Amino acid sequence: MPAIRKLSSITVIALFMLAILSACGNDNSSNSGGTASAPSTIEPSATVPSSPSSEAQVPEPTTRTVSTLKGDVEIPTHPKRIVALYYHHLLLALGEKPVGANLTWWGGSPYLSEAEASIIDVGGPPSLEAVAQLDPDLIIMNDNNAEDYEQFAKIAPSVLIPYDGNRSAYGDAELIAELLGKPEAAKKLAADFEEHAAAARAKLDGIINPKAKVAIIRIDANGGQFSVFGDNYGRGGWSIYKGLQLQYPDKVKEAVIDSGKQILQELSLEQLPDFVADADYILVSNEGLGLDAIKNNSIWKSIPAVKANHAIELDGKQYFYFDPISVSGQLDHIVDMFLNIK
Repeated sequence: MPAIRKLSSITVIALFMLAILSACGNDNSSNSGGTASAPSTIEPSATVPSSPSSEAQVPEPTTRTVSTLKGDVEIPTHPKRIVALYYHHLLLALGEKPVGANLTWWGGSPYLSEAEASIIDVGGPPSLEAVAQLDPDLIIMNDNNAEDYEQFAKIAPSVLIPYDGNRSAYGDAELIAELLGKPEAAKKLAADFEEHAAAARAKLDGIINPKAKVAIIRIDANGGQFSVFGDNYGRGGWSIYKGLQLQYPDKVKEAVIDSGKQILQELSLEQLPDFVADADYILVSNEGLGLDAIKNNSIWKSIPAVKANHAIELDGKQYFYFDPISVSGQLDHIVDMFLNIK
């Protein structure tokens, strides 16, 4: 995921959960990307007590109040014209299509191209005028747009869900689903991935050792540096480590996973053996530089996985994105990739 200013996940999640538990209303469907913690509680429809002759219900309220880090916000019970300055990919995964989104910064996943084609790009940074022209009934954003929150809030009810790099795409989806009043949709999303992942592991049974260690890196600085990724930062990490349940090289686990950093950048190529010497496979995300940039380097050629022809280049355009739809597509692609390794 693109680098975004991170808030303390413990603080944000605590505030969010407190808001959910304390917000007013009697809706039982309350709660809730992101790659956040802010939406809140939902005021459910009140029901008339049953009687032997009647089970009539009071009509569902058209709005409900959610508690956020920007205070209580009254939003539509069922928003119809959402503008997503962030999190549009999660809306799509949950079966909701926003009328507008910041596709300039956050669009472009090949797995979402068809859906994104009918969404209006409000620009990056997003244009107040472009957003207003779409006549939204709800605006969703993260802290990239925090400074402009009040201006967007004058256009339509606005909910700011801070980015938290310690939360996964599926954790973000829970927050968005709660905001939309459909928490079960997020649970189904996670369950569908687990089912998909189990089928993927079955396809590789007997082909890839389930204890195999995989490193995911990117080549930088014309081959003089590299970056290494964990399981919660795009580049196929979620599919590799959570879906296929393959293992981390020892140094990757220590420096990237256990540290909570999820990405280390600007590492000198001389350090590469420290991170990948025990890797059975090395996946190289080509985001401008690929295997050609280092294939003749003596350090690279000395690495066991490289000698075994187990260094595989990933198309950066396919693997950069970290949302449930893209992750699912990446999982299928990774399985095919492993099946075709000679």
